[in-house]
Parts: sequence; C-alpha cells; structure tokens
Amino acid sequence: MFKSGFSGLTKKLVIALGLPVLAGAQTFKYWNVLDTGAVPKLLSQTGMYTDIISAKKKVLTNVYHFEVNSALWSDGAHKMRWVMNKPGTSIKYEEKNDYWGFPDSSIFIKQFAIDTIPGDTNSRMLWETRFLVNRKEIVDSVTGKKMDRWYGYTYKWNKDQKDAKLVPEFGFDDSIKIYPPGKPTVMKKWRFPGRRQCETCHRVDYADTLHGRSVLGFFTAQLNRPHPDVANINQLEYFFQQNVLSGTKSNWTASTTPRWYGIDDSLVNGQKIGLDVRARSYIAANCSGCHGKRGMETGATFGVDLNYDFYTMESKMEFRHKSTSWSFGLDDSSITPKFYPKTDKGNNPNGYDSLEIIPALVVPGYPQKSVILFRQRARSTAPGDYDPNRNQMPPLATFEVNVPATNLIERWIKEWTPIPAPYSSGIHAYSVRTRLKTPMVQGRQVILPMEMAGPGMVKVTLTGISGRSQDLTQISRTNYALPSSLTPGVYVIRVGRQSFTRYLF
Repeated sequence: MFKSGFSGLTKKLVIALGLPVLAGAQTFKYWNVLDTGAVPKLLSQTGMYTDIISAKKKVLTNVYHFEVNSALWSDGAHKMRWVMNKPGTSIKYEEKNDYWGFPDSSIFIKQFAIDTIPGDTNSRMLWETRFLVNRKEIVDSVTGKKMDRWYGYTYKWNKDQKDAKLVPEFGFDDSIKIYPPGKPTVMKKWRFPGRRQCETCHRVDYADTLHGRSVLGFFTAQLNRPHPDVANINQLEYFFQQNVLSGTKSNWTASTTPRWYGIDDSLVNGQKIGLDVRARSYIAANCSGCHGKRGMETGATFGVDLNYDFYTMESKMEFRHKSTSWSFGLDDSSITPKFYPKTDKGNNPNGYDSLEIIPALVVPGYPQKSVILFRQRARSTAPGDYDPNRNQMPPLATFEVNVPATNLIERWIKEWTPIPAPYSSGIHAYSVRTRLKTPMVQGRQVILPMEMAGPGMVKVTLTGISGRSQDLTQISRTNYALPSSLTPGVYVIRVGRQSFTRYLF
C-alpha cells in the first residue's frame, strides 16, 4: 500500500505495474448530473473509496454511515447507507416541521449485499451500490418554478468484488445463485434500476423535502436511534456534531422525539416494543412513501392513505374511493358487511341473499379479508413484470415476500376487536354487491355489467393470495362461474386489464 507524497518516479512505476494508487488527500469526484457522458463508468472512479480493492472497502472520511429504524424490504439483502455533503455545506433541519433542506450535490449512497448461503455471512457478496445526487434549484420548464431534482445512478459489483460497473440508463434484470443448506440451488431475481426509474420512488419536490419525500428514510423517526459505529451517542446528535446537519434540534431521546421501530420485539432502552407500534412502523416505512402525505404533494396515492403522524405517533389508515364519498378502513366502523335478503328488492334486485362488502385495507380480526396483507403477500412471477394491474405491494424492486413482516401484520390484525361476523348461515355462496359499474359476485357467479361484457368472450380471471390465477368459465355473455372449492379470503377479479378486489366469504 502506498501513501500520498511518494515521488513521481514511484507513482509512474505503480501505474506501469497496474497497482492501485491510494492518495490520502483523495476527494469525491463530483460530476455534472446534466451531462450523461460525465457519469463515472466505474464505482472506483467516483472517488468515494480510499480503498476499493481490499475486502474492507474504506470510504472517505466525509462519507457518513447511518442506519434506519424500520428498513424498506429489499428481498432480504443486507444494506449499508451513507450520506455525504460537499465540504462547507450541511443539511438544514427544522425540528418543528421535520423539514429537511438539502444543499446542492448532497449525496445518499446505499449498498446491497447478498448471502449466497442464507444466514452465512462468509458467503456475503456485494451486489449493487446506488447513488442519489441532489441538483439544487433547477428551473422547471413547465411551471418556471425553482425545484430540487434527485438523480439516481446504479452500479453492479463485479464478480471479483474489486469494482462495480455503471448500469445502463434503463436498468436491467438479473439473478444470482443462492445455495440454501440441504435444499436445491435457486436463482434469486433482482432488478437493477436505471437512471430513468429513480424518480418513481424519489419524487421531484419543489423547494426542499418534508418528511423524507424524496430521500426515503432520512428523517427524524427513522434516524432517531443510537449511532451504529460510535458508542453512547444518538445518531442525530452525532450528525449535528459532525456538521452533517445544522439548524434547530432538541435532546434526541426515544421518549421525547418521534421514532419508528423494527419488526422484531427485542428490547429497546430496556423496554419491549409492542406489536402495534412495530406493525405501524413497518407499514409507514414500506407503504407511506407513496400512500401518504409525504409521498405525494396532493396526498395519498390511488385513494389509499397510510399516514403515520411523526409527532403524536398515531396513524390513520383508510381506503377512499376517488369517485365516491365512501371512507372505509381501520378507523371506520362502517366497514361492517351489510346483509340484504332476496326479499329486499330495493337493495337486492338480483334475487339472491347478498352481502355488501366494501374493500378495506384492514378488516379488524380478519387478516384473510384485509387487502393490506393480501397485497404484501402477492408477488410477481418474473423480473421486469411491472404491470400496474398486478397485485403485489410494494410494486417495484421486490420479488420475494417478507415473511416475518407479513406474519407480524397478520398478528396485528388479529389483535383488533373483530367486526361483526357476516350472516353466513343463510348464504349458499360468496356474495358481493356494489353501486359502481364493476363486476358483481352473486351466488357462485361473477356478473359483469353490460359495459364490460363484449359481444364475444371476455377473459375473466380470479387471483388468490398465493398469486396463482385461474380463468373463469363463461356461462353467458355477462356471467362467469366461480370454482366450487374457494376458501374465504381476499381475491382479485381481473377483467381484461382491469382489476377489482373482493372479499369472498
């Protein structure tokens, strides 16, 4: 290993021999984010590492490692996170509103590693490193307003683990061999996001970022924890000491400052963390980035609101159908199913004993009827399948179910006082009634509105929580037969490219 200050002759000899030049005064090599040709093609060319060749992978002293309380699920990958500001700059923080002002060229870095033998850290391989770079106050060509824009760059590590190559602009799908002990080898699917895909999650935001809208995970509730590398200091307090953060602050303690928690029930500050706060923390970290006020300037995405208040630590989760005034969900008692006997011609003109069941995120006491759990357990079957009508959530960058988390959510739903049980004794099949122009389920049949029933056959499929789909048999122009062996739970009826969530009892 060579230190800085060696002679020019020695340096020429090092280069001629192909040995790494490790300069002690090395700095990060900032590039013009508006010039695609200026992007470093190799991770080593960014200057982030003072030693990228050895297994230790030493980074610059102004690249600060941090951890979050409730991590985003990434198919079991092990992640390292860093933040870096240009010398002389810092992230402005206002405690009152949890407001974050990122300076120009502030950078967030995330590294992904995978254990090729599950649970064996000796088999761990570096797989991907991502950069998120801020460009300050770009003038929007449409609105004329100044705005911050975040640019993402992805690098895939080479097999020799000594460098990583820049991923193509639109990304690509790949896989890695996994060797479960005592089981057959499997291919783990993976999506390397391209530069054009980063804004899907890291949204452009006018002015600065509130509640981590653009930089997911870098805000009070996620950062309020002990520093991972420095003993006896809160992570936020350490960042103030190092001038990573500047502005207003308080005494960073879990009891006085907002904090989320992980999915396990281990002790934190001598106290066991309850199931409710762990479940809500996981939902907030994995869902509210899109389905919440911090995820969208106009509020929740697609009418699904999963906001976790950063100060009272209370949350409101609800489903709001955009075209109606309905509001159903965990905090609303109106999700109770309504029974309409066949004699009630006003509410039930089809002549069947029926239940009116409105889709809800969470049906207290009934995890098998809760959409939020169904979505988390559904998964795509192939990389690159990003059809918005598919069922899984989160919809991107994951091909595997987070089993410990879904088990946690299931136990959490069971703890809630159950809604009244539906009138199942007088019903011979699974039923639903709706006021909208969507499929109805009456008896053992799916009935399409005339607007959806074409002159010929329309493909109608039914998908359960396992993700397996089956085509329904057409009986008439509008009617399709349901399988006789259905078990109670949440299903998705797909008519063409339109999907409709229904509870089938």
